[in-house]
Amino acid sequence: MLNYKVDVVVDSREASIKIGKSKTVTEYLRELGLKVQIQPLPCGDYFLTAKEKKKCVLIERKTVTDFANSIRTGRLWSQLQVLTLAKEDFEVILLLEGWIKLLEKFTKWKPQAILRLIETVQTKFGIPIVYSPSWQWTALYIKTKAEALGRPEEKKVYPIRHEKKPMDIHERILYVAEGLVGPTIARRLLEEFGTLKNIANASRVELMRVEGIGKERAELIWRVFNTRWNGHGNT
Repeated sequence: MLNYKVDVVVDSREASIKIGKSKTVTEYLRELGLKVQIQPLPCGDYFLTAKEKKKCVLIERKTVTDFANSIRTGRLWSQLQVLTLAKEDFEVILLLEGWIKLLEKFTKWKPQAILRLIETVQTKFGIPIVYSPSWQWTALYIKTKAEALGRPEEKKVYPIRHEKKPMDIHERILYVAEGLVGPTIARRLLEEFGTLKNIANASRVELMRVEGIGKERAELIWRVFNTRWNGHGNT
C-alpha cells in the first residue's frame, strides 16, 4: 500500500492522449486542480484514490468507436473479466464517451443489438455505465468524483489485482459459442438450444429460427459440427 498524495492515477497510455491541438489528458486534469500521477495501470484508465480501499474508484474510459472495436475483436469481454476482479476491491465504472447513435452509423448494428450489449455489461458483469458526450464532461466528472473522496494528503494508492479468474463452466460454454458466431448471437443460440450439444445436433432449418442466423451462417455452424477435421486445413 503506497501513499502518493494524489487524487488520480492515470494510466501512462491514456495520459498521452491529446485533448486539443496540444493539451494532454494529464495537463487538462491538472488545470482543473487535481493532483495527478502517471503510471502503468494493469486495468482501467483512471484510478481515483481514497483513504479507504473500498472507496477508491477505477474508471475504464471508452469512446463509442473504441467500444465498438473492442466488441468486434473480443477485447471488451476479457477487459470486463479483469475489471470484475478489481470490483471486489474498488468501485468500478465503465465510462462511455461520445454519441451512442454513432455505434449504429459506424457498425451498422441494429439499435436493439447495441442496447442488449450495453445491458450485458451492466447485468452480467455488474459494472455500471456512465455516459459522457465529450472529454470535457468526462474530465469534470472525474474532478467532481475525485474531490468527493477527500483531500490528496489523506488518500492512498492501493495495488490493483488483475489476475484473471478461471472461467466457470457457464463462461466456458459461452466462450465456445462466441467463437462460432460472436457474443450476441452466441447468447441467442444458447437461450434457444440450452447446450452446445443441442446446437451441434440442430439442423440448418432449426438454426435459422434464431434471430440473426440466415442460410449462410446456419450452413457454417452446421459444417463446423459435422465436418471431419483435416489437420492440413483442406476442406
